Formats: sequence, structure tokens, C-alpha cells
Amino acid sequence: MRKTQMVTDRELEIMKILWAREKASVREVQDDLNRETGPVAYSTVQTLLNIMEEKKGLVRHVVEGRTFIYFPKKSSERTIRELTRRFVDRVFDGALDRVMVALLDSKPPTPEDLDRLRAMIDEAQRQFIENPYAHEEQLTPAS
Repeated sequence: MRKTQMVTDRELEIMKILWAREKASVREVQDDLNRETGPVAYSTVQTLLNIMEEKKGLVRHVVEGRTFIYFPKKSSERTIRELTRRFVDRVFDGALDRVMVALLDSKPPTPEDLDRLRAMIDEAQRQFIENPYAHEEQLTPAS
């Protein structure tokens, strides 16, 4: 199974369109991009989707008549989790405390943000105490 590779900003925009639509033709993706981010050529969208399928394994396609219909291969949650894990490993050598410091430095949290973060940390700690090996199951690639 291939690792999820980092994606460009444009590829992420395309993935968001496919997650929202569940499936889309090159033209539909182009139309959405044109509305959301400004003009982009059909051939550019087609090339990006080809790369996202053949090299990065992010999408797949079926042919309906003469039209290629693209689907995301994984849910947004799973893809974001894999991209985040890879980013944390590459940039921060897996150090979660360094990630949190960088995040908190980049955007000062509100008191509500801090309350939510504390609640998430408390829940993560509770789950770890109940099942200390559960995180290993998440690291195993699913089919």
C-alpha cells in the first residue's frame, strides 16, 4: 500500500470538491475551482487529477461514456489524519508538544479553544488508560 503523499494547495482544493460532491467529472471540478478560486484551465485540472490518481493514489476514476468520473479513494477524515501524521513526522520528528507550541504560536487560542483542547486531551488520556494499544490499530493501514 502506498503512503499518502503530501498534497499541493490546488490538489487539496480538488480533494475538497470531490469529498463534497462524492464524485465529479473534470469539467465539474474545473467549474467549482473557477467559482471558488479563479480561472483554471481544463487541461490543468485533468493533469492534476491524473497525478493524484497515478502517483499519489488519492483518487480513482470510472469511465461513463467518454467522461472520466473521479472519486476520492479515502474519506476526508482518513486522508487528513494520514497527511497530518506524515507532516508531524517530517516537520516535527513526531514530537506532539512541538506541534502544539507551533500551533498555539501561529494563532492565539480563545478561552473556548483552550477549554476544547483540554477536553480533547482529557478524553485522549482516558482512552489511552482504557486501551493503551488502541493507537497501534489506527497505524495499521486498512484496505
